[in-house]
Amino acid sequence: MIRVILVFIAIVGVLLAGNWLLDHPGTIVIDLPGFFSIDWSFALGATFLAIALACVLVGYLILSLVIGSPWRIARHQRRGKRERGFQAISMGMVAVAAGDTIEARRQAGRARKLLPEQPMTTLLAAQSAQLDGDVDAAQGFLTALAAQPDAAFLGHRGLWMQAMKDGRTRDALHYAEAAHELQPNSGWVLDSLFALQTQLGQWDKAQATVTQMAKNKAHPADQLKRDLALVNLERSRAALAAGDGVIALQAGTAAHKDLPGFVPAAAVLAEAQIANKRRGKAEKVLQDAWRLNPHPMLAAAYPSVVDQVAVDKQLNLARTLAALKPSHPEGRILVAKFAMAAQKYTEARQSLEPLANAEPTPRICRMMAEIEMAANQDATAARDWIARSATAAPDTAWVCQETGAVQADWSAVCAESKRFDTLEWRVPHHLEPAMISLLSAQSAATNASMCSDTSNTNLPIVLDAVAEPVSANS
Repeated sequence: MIRVILVFIAIVGVLLAGNWLLDHPGTIVIDLPGFFSIDWSFALGATFLAIALACVLVGYLILSLVIGSPWRIARHQRRGKRERGFQAISMGMVAVAAGDTIEARRQAGRARKLLPEQPMTTLLAAQSAQLDGDVDAAQGFLTALAAQPDAAFLGHRGLWMQAMKDGRTRDALHYAEAAHELQPNSGWVLDSLFALQTQLGQWDKAQATVTQMAKNKAHPADQLKRDLALVNLERSRAALAAGDGVIALQAGTAAHKDLPGFVPAAAVLAEAQIANKRRGKAEKVLQDAWRLNPHPMLAAAYPSVVDQVAVDKQLNLARTLAALKPSHPEGRILVAKFAMAAQKYTEARQSLEPLANAEPTPRICRMMAEIEMAANQDATAARDWIARSATAAPDTAWVCQETGAVQADWSAVCAESKRFDTLEWRVPHHLEPAMISLLSAQSAATNASMCSDTSNTNLPIVLDAVAEPVSANS
């Protein structure tokens, strides 16, 4: 619209100028003695000047076209080459997504010829090599991509994915850390860092990562709070193992504060308090946790609240803890365990009988077998209890929600799946067939041992073997 208006104004201007010339005739005189003399009307002179200017303009355009043609042709060729290169990249990506190895390789070759400096070309070449199974070539392409300043993040991500696929955990962590330096707030980078740091037991770094995730609101607040508590729980355990009671107590306190009803948090905090000579506080933590949820982890930590190791003292502690929840099976098992250690088999039997007369689990059966042998030297009764353990319903255990694997002790990371926060305390019903098969074989070995040696001095060893946890892949 603006151009139309400008053209209209120009036409009007020319018409007005022409009309003015017609109304004001004049002459143009140029006299150069010895050369030429011009005596034109003003209109004729203006017309000649306009024609001359037009000729100059046309000549200039023709000259520019001739001189600039090679450059224009080269630019057109570059543009076409670039378009063909991006088309090759697009078709190559489609081939990779479709799993077409041959087409992906062909398009990657085209892209490298047409756009050798384009980061997407290198990425396509790497993905094509991965699809073709050429790990070394893919690694080389991704390394080259990571060396390009404008594509380094993309290269590190590709290297991270390749390392994860190959199971190279430490290499994957290295690439994730490099990507984190480039994009510190990237969601997948923080998630990957956290997963790898927890797998490798780098709990201090994991704490920093989950703290940054909380600042970025990368996940729901409740989940991040639990993640931080579990990380602090593992930090406390690691500090206890290293003999650093101060850090153990600080981290354990933070974990228990965030997860007050979580059994491992209470048990680890109690151990940290014991390490710092705060046995009274440790006893209170364990008793409070036992009131909420009696658990073997609490029972295992409770006897350490006293310096004495006398079995009678340990038994008294067990009775005190069991009295907080008199009807709970774990209390009866705890008393029976320490009564057996004190060789008070009558009390141990009395404590276990209500459980043994109901539907005893393998743990109860094994303890009853040990009581029969230790108290009465009754190999037949012990053999019967071992046989019953082979077909009894499984004991409650720490079970991985991802794989179904059973762990003897709790940890923030499953030993089999390597996933964070997947263990739950429940009956592993899915393991019952495998457990029955294993325990039946071990029961047969126990029976043979009892028949050949009525003294059966090796029974506790057999019982320990039967008590070993069964993995989901057994």
